[in-house]
Amino acid sequence: MTEAPYGYIKCQDTKDFWVIDPPAAEVVKTIFTLFTGGKNRNQICVHLTENQIPTPTFYMKDQNRGTAKSKALDENRRFKWNKCSVTRILTRQEYCGDIVNFRTAKHYRDKHSQYVDKTNWHITENVHEPIIDRTTFETAQRILDDAPVKRPNGDGYIHPLSGMLFCKACGSKLHIRTDHRYIEKRYIARCSEYAKGKGKGAKCFTQHQVDANTLMQNLSELLSKIAKFSLSNKDKFEALVKENLALQQTSDMKKQRKRIPQITTRLEQIDKVVNKLYEDNALGSIDQDRYQQLSQKYSDEYYSLKKELEKANAHLADHESANRRAKKFIDMVNRYCDFTEITPTIINEFISKIVVHERAKKGARSEDTTQYIEVHFNYIGTFENDLTQNSEEEIDRMREEMLQARRQRELERRRQWGKEYRQKNREKMREYSRTKAKEYREKRKANNATEKTAI
Repeated sequence: MTEAPYGYIKCQDTKDFWVIDPPAAEVVKTIFTLFTGGKNRNQICVHLTENQIPTPTFYMKDQNRGTAKSKALDENRRFKWNKCSVTRILTRQEYCGDIVNFRTAKHYRDKHSQYVDKTNWHITENVHEPIIDRTTFETAQRILDDAPVKRPNGDGYIHPLSGMLFCKACGSKLHIRTDHRYIEKRYIARCSEYAKGKGKGAKCFTQHQVDANTLMQNLSELLSKIAKFSLSNKDKFEALVKENLALQQTSDMKKQRKRIPQITTRLEQIDKVVNKLYEDNALGSIDQDRYQQLSQKYSDEYYSLKKELEKANAHLADHESANRRAKKFIDMVNRYCDFTEITPTIINEFISKIVVHERAKKGARSEDTTQYIEVHFNYIGTFENDLTQNSEEEIDRMREEMLQARRQRELERRRQWGKEYRQKNREKMREYSRTKAKEYREKRKANNATEKTAI
């Protein structure tokens, strides 16, 4: 590498060694903090632009570094960050203190450089001082791989659970919308496919509705329970995690091991077909347009299978290293054992996705019903045991609390409605009271006059 990446500068004594560049390193830390804290890449760009932070190209040009140091740049774009720049920073493993070589290779046909699979990279770890700790970097990569779309509500607010809720029936994401029917804002999640209607081709015919506020509260209680148990029973908690991983390995590993040979065989077949196509094209045995069409088709399939193979191998390796995954999860629990409030950062650290089942009872008055929620944790997947599942007594207690909360909301709604009605119709009510009082006095006066006449 001819130049140190944004966030580093070359050491004066040893040119092959990098040292941290404090101003740029702070920007890198800010980007990772915002991203793991729930902000999407577009929001990060807006934040950096509003705070007048120069882009990496302009910053390095000001220091007489980089590929643009001798080029004329448009000053109007000095603070114009874009999604590609943020993504490039989030995916650079060098910020963990590593050196990554052989990211690209020249193709044997046209000799043009192109990116190669990550398995062919040469990574040397812990060479220089890191800007980002490895756990934060891994969390950012997981979020990028899952690519949750953080959809804003109608009022522009992005809920911490946005992009993480999935429908059990059809597998689609749940969209979170703001419910303004109550005094306090409520956020309701519904299946995105249900909103498309019940016509031909619809994937889901039920809402799978869930109150995002209540779900956040339940997640906070669940994570608090796990953290407290891990502190008081470390050995037992570690045994539970390993047992949970062992149960998942049986079915998942069988599927992955069966799929890997199929992918490998197909990749070998594509290699043979592409080589034959290349020979036919060189000898003029095939039309050029047809060659381009087939070449593109097999190329797309090849790289798609390569990506699937890489994920399958990584998934298999993760399952086989149960002890390492259990240790990562336990270390993460210990790191957040004393949290007082659940934050987007904690959600991204602990949870990969949440699968929502349909409610046992549907309708407008169904807050008191039960609903099953699958929480998939990072490193260990689902973690279902006596520690994470509620007992019958707890379910009854929560149902009673929901009923009480619903009664309280209804009472508060009626009080608020009465207050607004009185304020809006105050003059009418006063006029009505004066009219009634006048009628009462006249009636009483008439009664008195009748009584005197009778006497």
